[in-house]
Amino acid sequence: MTTRRPVVHALILDMDNTLYDWVAYFVPAVRAMVAVAAEILDVSEDELRSDLQAVHRNHGNTEHPFALLETSAVERRLPGMSQRARHEHLLPAFAAFNEVRRRHLHLYPDVESTLQTIKATGCHVVGHTEAKDVNISSRARSLGLDAMLEAIYAPRFVGPPHPLGADRRSVPAAIEVRVLPPTARKPNPEIARQIAEQLGVPAAHCLYVGDSLSKDVAMAKRAGMLAAWARYGTHHDSDLWRGLVALSHWDPAAVTAAEAKSDDPPQYEPDVTLDAFHELREHYTFRTASQPRRPQVISACLPSGPAD
Repeated sequence: MTTRRPVVHALILDMDNTLYDWVAYFVPAVRAMVAVAAEILDVSEDELRSDLQAVHRNHGNTEHPFALLETSAVERRLPGMSQRARHEHLLPAFAAFNEVRRRHLHLYPDVESTLQTIKATGCHVVGHTEAKDVNISSRARSLGLDAMLEAIYAPRFVGPPHPLGADRRSVPAAIEVRVLPPTARKPNPEIARQIAEQLGVPAAHCLYVGDSLSKDVAMAKRAGMLAAWARYGTHHDSDLWRGLVALSHWDPAAVTAAEAKSDDPPQYEPDVTLDAFHELREHYTFRTASQPRRPQVISACLPSGPAD
């Protein structure tokens, strides 16, 4: 007897470590930036990494834009300089970050073909991330995700302006970023529910795919959605992972949760476990939604906590 596959009208995708290996590009890029910046500033790389982590913790964001400019080493070595002048002085370091990112940031091999096939069915395909809108917009442009996703939901960045201010080069957005409140964090199920409502698809016909059991899967299940766990996205080079922890804003509990073994019993079980992205097509039937999406903006009054 053939088991009937669930019908999906909206595919909602976590981004980092679900569509691409974020750890494998971010840590080497930061290392390259630190190596160049340490030489320019005449400080040790260990000191600069420690300074970066302090900035990340201060902002609660491991990808805080231009964090290097706010480090104690820069304050001490480049006193009295404007952010624009500091940016120019450290431009080789930022160029090193961008060059390594260009070489290492790639979609997982089967993502593009799988998404193009699903998109052709008429099913909604959107991204959702905790990365700030400015960070994810840049990544989406680099990865060409405008051809695969109709939009990305991401929290608004709140922080210092771009060091070049109004004179910075304007780059058209590659994809629509639907901005969430800055406090919109996983696993708050209300975020997922409001994404489904905006798409005009009942939660029961939405599939959320992500690499975190405690955040992605838990949020989806609490919102009444189907949930697929991207187990492949939890496999990281141990050296790169240690490098990320040393840079991150995470507290010890967050590190422990991120390092939890896959055989630890999760609070919420995924409907499907994926060892490759293309396996989605083996477990679900993707179809166009019968009702049009709603264009309203997601509420800025989302609860900041994880309560249902």
